[in-house]
Amino acid sequence: MNRLNIAALFVLAGCGVSFAADEKSTAEVKKVTFEDDVKPIFRQHCASCHNQGDKKGGLALDTYTALIEGGGSGEVVYDDGDPSASRLWQLVNHDDTPIMPPNQDKLPAEQLAVIQAWIEGGILENSGSKVKAKKKNSLAFVASTGGKPEGPVAMPETIPQRVPVVTERAAAISAIGTSPWAPLVAIAGQKQISLYHTETSELLGILPFEEGIAQSLRFSRDGSFLIAGGGEHSLKGISAIYDVKTGERVATVGDEFDVVFDADVNASMSRVAMGGPQKMLRIYDATDGELLFDLKKHTDWIFAVAYSPDGVLIASGDRSGGLSLWEADTGRLYMDLTGHKGAINSVAWRDDSNVLASASDDGTVKMWDVNEGKTIKSFNAHGGGVTSVAFDHQGRLVTAGKDNRAKLWDANGGLIRQFQPVAEDVLEVAITHDGSRVIYGDWDGQVFSALAEKPEQKEALAANPPPAAERAKVVQQQLASIQKTMQPIKADLDAAMNAVAAAQKPIDELNAKIAAAKAEAEKSKAAAEAAAKKVGELDGQMPALASVSRDKHDAVIAVRVQTNGDVAKLEAVAAAEQALIDHMTQLVKLRRDRVATHNSIATHQQASAAKTAEAAELAKGLPALQEALAKAQQAAEAMKQKYDGVATQLTAVQTKLDQLSAAIN
Repeated sequence: MNRLNIAALFVLAGCGVSFAADEKSTAEVKKVTFEDDVKPIFRQHCASCHNQGDKKGGLALDTYTALIEGGGSGEVVYDDGDPSASRLWQLVNHDDTPIMPPNQDKLPAEQLAVIQAWIEGGILENSGSKVKAKKKNSLAFVASTGGKPEGPVAMPETIPQRVPVVTERAAAISAIGTSPWAPLVAIAGQKQISLYHTETSELLGILPFEEGIAQSLRFSRDGSFLIAGGGEHSLKGISAIYDVKTGERVATVGDEFDVVFDADVNASMSRVAMGGPQKMLRIYDATDGELLFDLKKHTDWIFAVAYSPDGVLIASGDRSGGLSLWEADTGRLYMDLTGHKGAINSVAWRDDSNVLASASDDGTVKMWDVNEGKTIKSFNAHGGGVTSVAFDHQGRLVTAGKDNRAKLWDANGGLIRQFQPVAEDVLEVAITHDGSRVIYGDWDGQVFSALAEKPEQKEALAANPPPAAERAKVVQQQLASIQKTMQPIKADLDAAMNAVAAAQKPIDELNAKIAAAKAEAEKSKAAAEAAAKKVGELDGQMPALASVSRDKHDAVIAVRVQTNGDVAKLEAVAAAEQALIDHMTQLVKLRRDRVATHNSIATHQQASAAKTAEAAELAKGLPALQEALAKAQQAAEAMKQKYDGVATQLTAVQTKLDQLSAAIN
């Protein structure tokens, strides 16, 4: 067994296959190192061109130190354990060009396995080297809601409905943009931008773009504004900013002599960056249109321009593969990102501003750590070239390419799924705010909105919609259909409301009877209390009256004794006796009144108890009636919700018809 085969076995061991030294112990897995395993491979295939005496491309591979230093374009291998991010691996594995070794077949599989295992093991120099603790690179992404407005997100409310240009078919799709927080997509057409609801595929309105064709569409960070860059080749280029709710163009920035290929605004909406065939990245003041910076680094047409979400950097890419980062505030060059071998067609920032993705004609998408300026992931996305790339809030990517497909990738650049192919190159792609739909357009002018989880479920969206009069006929049919649907629902709602009223009536009647019984009970209770009070008052009067009666009786006796048979004094006796009689008559009346009042207390109490019992008995009938009422109310509420839903549709369709009618007139 030769040295390379032994090394290959060590690779297998590192992947989980162990070799027993004996039945009682397991041998430690041997480290794959530069000196012992990788250097012999480089000496066999690479050292003639890449050595200390002849550093082709500024790279030497005959010593560990020289290899780690890298070549003229920077480092070629990293200790992060990810071979796909290594420039060295991309070339020897023929994932990128120029392939290495040049003019030779790919290295044998066992030798590639050794190099791969060496990178995955931490690019150790020798057997005494230790693996460094892996740093978390910028792929350790945490989704955020930065930029989301506190209130309702912006959606079209009074967008124009007139179609500026009516054509039999749309031109090649030049731009698609989705709102970061709302179910809204913008699609570029000839002298117009169409806005669609991404969940219903409803055409919400059409923004005029009289300058030509929009080549780029981006929403502001909060989704309130749409930024369109475009114009007409060799004639005019501008950047237009629209209010999403009203469709009003609030600003037109720039006056280029050629079309603008891409444009973007910073987070504060104070600056606009744009690039095009003039090879200059231009930064304007968004408020007054003043040119602030004219950056002349690029040597070819600038295809891609994008501000980082935090507004710190601007990325720009050109037709010759040049990719640069600029300080947004000063316009100074921050760094160049080298590695692409073809035109940079599209760039996209991840939400955290730490990673930039670039799509190139070389067929790759590269993910860049903008803090260190190195590639953290590079993958072959589309044969023939990648035309567009975009991130969602989860850090996933969508891409479009010249292999006639759109694709969805995870945050680490792993393919999740492909979307159904079309007949021509897919030129533009975007993903909705919630990641549920992928929207892509091709060279034939077709645009499709497909479910991210079920790509076969897709709907077509027209970049150049039919004229308002034609769409109005469709809306009139919708209105008539909704009105027809609404009639039986309205009848059912009326019946349900009548049922509620019918169920309420016996409850009201029973409650009235219960209330009357309770009122009678309270009245009798009050009468008993009043009688008891009166008895107390009479009892208080009796002792004094009894005492007076004794006194008057004594007076009668005294007068009688004094007469002593004297007839003349009999009148005094009669007067005394009359006074006694009058007083006793009053006392008798009070005593009888007291007896009657006392007796009435029990009568009133019994009446109160009877009425209270009557009210309680009546109340027993309430639960059944209330249950019937609750069912009727529930049925009525369900019917009302159904009615309100249709009524809302009716209002929306009527509003759309009114808007279309205004556009026709």
